[in-house]
Amino acid sequence: MEIAVLSDIHGNHVALETCLKYLKDRDIDSYCFLGDYTGEFPGIEQTMKMLYDLRDNKQCYFLRGNKEDYQLDELGNDYPQWDDYPSTIGILRYARKHLTDKDMEFFKSLPIALTVKNEGFPDIVICHGSPRKINEKLAINTQSLNDVVSETNADYIICGHTHRKMETMCGATHVWNPGSVGASIDIPYSYKFMILHGCNGEWQPEFISLKADTEQLVLELQSAGLFETAPYWTRFTELMVTGKCGEYTHGSMLNRAMDICHEMHGECNWPMVPEECYARAFSEILNNSF
Repeated sequence: MEIAVLSDIHGNHVALETCLKYLKDRDIDSYCFLGDYTGEFPGIEQTMKMLYDLRDNKQCYFLRGNKEDYQLDELGNDYPQWDDYPSTIGILRYARKHLTDKDMEFFKSLPIALTVKNEGFPDIVICHGSPRKINEKLAINTQSLNDVVSETNADYIICGHTHRKMETMCGATHVWNPGSVGASIDIPYSYKFMILHGCNGEWQPEFISLKADTEQLVLELQSAGLFETAPYWTRFTELMVTGKCGEYTHGSMLNRAMDICHEMHGECNWPMVPEECYARAFSEILNNSF
């Protein structure tokens, strides 16, 4: 029994295609996708087509990620009062323009967690963030991880969302994160996923890391106009794929930009984060990463 687990594609169709080509020769029985199909990269239509095509030919389990929730909550819609904040809202708007009604209905149908059952093997709980919350970040030796394991009472939990590979035990529970297919923050940047091997009534993980075509990814960001659509968000994506962002993430840049906004204006209400605040946050990251 072989199960492929892929998470956090983020619109990176180049990464997804590379991973699926690799898996085509591995005799995979089923595929688990842990959510975040849209995001920082422009290949929305290509990504969704590959997922639908695979679903038509293989057993697939799909979860909803926070990026799908953002679209269902209409954060990608054209609200004129948000026009001056492209680095916050630009990627969400781009994704919404490239999603169809079929895609939105698909997202709406997806759970945030489910249990994968295979006869002769322990059940596997899969989730995007955690089984209880879509954007909860599970990490080693944290109270949230202890609480989730206690509440879930599972032998195996596989999560995504953090974009970072994880392999740990929490009590008697195996907790694994395959990392991100399209937006990995592990260094060096690569396309990451995992294969679960069923053997002697147990699951064994194989973590896969495939070399990324960074030049093609940057060219696609440019040709899609994302440097104009979401200026500092996309400039950070370029840092990420070229291995120049250090330990920083898109989220940490946003948090710093919001802190700067609060310092300058006395308040900061997402998504109304001025571009000048992103400029300062991005500059700090750039200076601290070298």
